[in-house]
Amino acid sequence: MRFSTSEQEKLIARYAALQIHEDAKAARQSYRELLTALANWPSDNYRQVVGQSDYIEEKLGNILKSSQRVLPYLDNLDDHTATSNALIILQGIDSSLQQINQMVTQEAVRQEDGAQAVFQMYQRAQTGLFLGFLLSGLGWIFFENKRRKEQKLEAETSLDRAEQLEHQLRHDSVTGLINHRAFDEMLTSAWSGLLEDQTLSVLSIDLETRLPARNKFNQATEDALLASTADLLRHAVDQLEGVTCVARSAGKGFLLMAVADEEFGLTSPVVANRIHDIFLRPVPTALGSFLISPAIGYADSKTVERDPSDIIRNANLAVANAVNHGRRRVVTYEAAMRTEMERQTIVENALARAIEANELLPHFQPQFNLKTGRIFGVEALARWYHSELGWISPSEFIPLAERNGDIVSLGWKILETACSEVQLLPNELTVSVNLSVAQILSDDVVAMMDECLGRTGLPASRLKLEVTETTIMSDLKRIQTTLSEMRALGVGISLDDFGVGYSALSYLTDFHWDEIKIDRSFATKAVRDRKIRDILKLVLGIAETMGSDVLIEGIETVEQRDVLVDLGCANGQGYLFGGPMAIDDITTLFFSENGQRSFAGI
Repeated sequence: MRFSTSEQEKLIARYAALQIHEDAKAARQSYRELLTALANWPSDNYRQVVGQSDYIEEKLGNILKSSQRVLPYLDNLDDHTATSNALIILQGIDSSLQQINQMVTQEAVRQEDGAQAVFQMYQRAQTGLFLGFLLSGLGWIFFENKRRKEQKLEAETSLDRAEQLEHQLRHDSVTGLINHRAFDEMLTSAWSGLLEDQTLSVLSIDLETRLPARNKFNQATEDALLASTADLLRHAVDQLEGVTCVARSAGKGFLLMAVADEEFGLTSPVVANRIHDIFLRPVPTALGSFLISPAIGYADSKTVERDPSDIIRNANLAVANAVNHGRRRVVTYEAAMRTEMERQTIVENALARAIEANELLPHFQPQFNLKTGRIFGVEALARWYHSELGWISPSEFIPLAERNGDIVSLGWKILETACSEVQLLPNELTVSVNLSVAQILSDDVVAMMDECLGRTGLPASRLKLEVTETTIMSDLKRIQTTLSEMRALGVGISLDDFGVGYSALSYLTDFHWDEIKIDRSFATKAVRDRKIRDILKLVLGIAETMGSDVLIEGIETVEQRDVLVDLGCANGQGYLFGGPMAIDDITTLFFSENGQRSFAGI
């Protein structure tokens, strides 16, 4: 009776239902112990009872063979088929063990009957036999009481375990807050009890894009920051009147619910701004203090009619709007956000198919010598015409491509098509193409660039690759090495959008740039801002020393062009000369018999 598979069956069944990894581990350990016990059985005590039984020996051998089939299934309990097979085999083993147990019990009973007959032959042992039975009865009572206490303790332990499991299913392990599922239940309850003069508000707080960089921020630090943020939110919620609760949402965010009366209580904007203000100071943790600025979106019960879950969805739309537009302030839900999100979903779903179907094509913006008015090159820019939505702006689909990983395939499509189409223009014209961070960090980017040039037949000297300062900042040394390898192929390397964001003169001197492109904001400001003109002169001087060409973007007026020419700027592009256009339009405007070849007269 030492041998039973009931414990293993219970652990496996509970793991299949609750997915508690300790149960799976315990099942495997318990089963290996059972195998060890079976391998050492029958014992001498057993043989004293039943002697040598070929039938039982054969049955035991079958049990051992069957038991070996269970182990592979125990190592793969996440598979429902493996779980079912393990339970079926275990039940068969247990049935065989019970049959052996019954045979042994019957033999033991037979031997006991024989022993009693012998004892009855000895009248003088009657008193001793009576005392033996009396002691056995007392022992049975003692062990029965003990067994009942153990069963009670086991029931209490099981109840505690069930309560613990229930708590784990409803709470976040990092912060201790209720999770999204429990928050939905509390929101539904608050919604059902809402009075006419009350408003139910939900705040969605997003930290996903506001946390420090991962190269300086490990998982332990992130968990500590989330836990400290949860404490700050708990404290803030405790200061609010009415029904409130705070929960951990999916990802690295939080949800907050508040119910306010029209006459008393704080309005949704006030609550949202109070929450935002607690992050004006660094968040203290056991691993240091961190300054973060979360995106916060909120919505209230006035924005929905029937389903309370719409409040959460609307709050999430508001916070998504804040993240997408780079806002570090509180954003309230507006009906237009749903339309925007629906459009974004349509565009995102269509993007991969459009890239595969070559619906995204390069348009070319001409680049001119500002003194001669002659076109010397073009910049390839991705453009997308959707059959239902019409022209989709790059400012809309490029961020989506970067977020979902399509930017790499899009970048190579535009590069290869541009390299092919530019060969329809005169041989002296160059083509500039932007490289994304994801492209340039690919291990095979240099080989793919070489293969693209070979496949399209474009001479490397006609291609210029543009990278922005933000791209370089992502991994300075690695990117500089990659750019040097691509420059060795013969292509030109251009620093794009210089003067935006984290611009530093060190970027001009740390690498040999074939071209430096000045951001369009300088063309606008240089007309009336003397300091901007002085900065441009400085950059032009450094570029001349470094042997780099300079091109200024965004020239839209004759006045801007004249000022830039006076400063010494040689090259430029902008809507004064022409916006992005198809390759056929470039040919018609600048290289047909009647086409205008020079803009020197502007």
